[in-house]
Amino acid sequence: MAEKRTKKRSVFRLFLILILLAVALFAVFLAVVSQREGGIRTFWRELRGEKTATEFFFENASHGDALGMDYSLAVAADSGLYVFDPTGEIALTRLYAWQNQALTAAGQYGAVYDVGGDTVIFFKEDKLLTELSSPYPIVSVSVNDLGYVAVCAEAEGYKGSVTVYNSLGTAIYRWSAGNARVLSAKVSGRDQLLVLTIGSGGSRLVLLRLDSEELQAEYTFPGLMIDMAFTESGITAVTTTSLIGLSGQLEERWTKDFAGRFLERYALSGGLAVIALTDYQVGGGRTVESWSASGGSRGVIALLDAPMDMDIRDGHVAVLTADRVTVYSDALEETAKYDCGFGAEHVSLRPDGSVICAGTFSAYVYGDKQGENS
Repeated sequence: MAEKRTKKRSVFRLFLILILLAVALFAVFLAVVSQREGGIRTFWRELRGEKTATEFFFENASHGDALGMDYSLAVAADSGLYVFDPTGEIALTRLYAWQNQALTAAGQYGAVYDVGGDTVIFFKEDKLLTELSSPYPIVSVSVNDLGYVAVCAEAEGYKGSVTVYNSLGTAIYRWSAGNARVLSAKVSGRDQLLVLTIGSGGSRLVLLRLDSEELQAEYTFPGLMIDMAFTESGITAVTTTSLIGLSGQLEERWTKDFAGRFLERYALSGGLAVIALTDYQVGGGRTVESWSASGGSRGVIALLDAPMDMDIRDGHVAVLTADRVTVYSDALEETAKYDCGFGAEHVSLRPDGSVICAGTFSAYVYGDKQGENS
């Protein structure tokens, strides 16, 4: 009897060891795959043999404003929303009759909305999620990569308000401004809301938690603030005259003054800010500069042509000019260059390191891992 119990314990011990070994090997596999360009999602796409399109055409979408998502392409045309899947086929269409549509996207999520109207169409790369209705005229909309939507609108009795929706389209938070006008708002993860307002005292950032009605922190800038982003060390804000680094409680930590130069373009991410500056005089010099979230200069380069668009992803920077897109490291060391003289207006970096350039009627992928258009 004792011998049988000993054998059972030995078999159970061996089985437990095999399970632990399998778990350890799977953890190593996930760690290795996540370090590859594009991570786990790209690995599974390649394993299934899915082919990523290198050309997208949307002639039927007149005056299209196109944005690259992870591997899909969203086009907000005069007639409606068109989302192309990674193979170049239309995955979804939603027609509308708006006068002034705008498009925003982050990762797999996107939203097209009627500026000054009352409707937001919220979608994922492969399906329509919901339509959100605002009781007041919409000013701006943002989404984050977890599917949270922040809708800024005018409001009666206030200069503006912000409503936050989760990925199911449920309103989970509302905030109203007092005597200032709401310009934009960003959601960090699932718990923080950052709102940019403007009033007689200048620009103001307000930080709130989605589980509390109390204001967490605020920061006032006497001039015009254009945009802001949550970073790994706090918040980075862009003004017409400077780049400002703030702590998580909106305490000013560092400032990069533009020193009388004109801000042409900028791009913000969690770990990096990139700005394109030019001198005011005719024929003045033009530079592109990158700054870490902690305020350290990462690199500076001279640029001959005016940048039309810029994007940051996973420590890489893409700069689009009239006839080419150039990819740099975070220190602005050139890593790739592609000719794209077809009227491209927007550039987006993809998880696998390729870039998609979109114009009015078409978009092309460069640096595709399958060797096309590279």
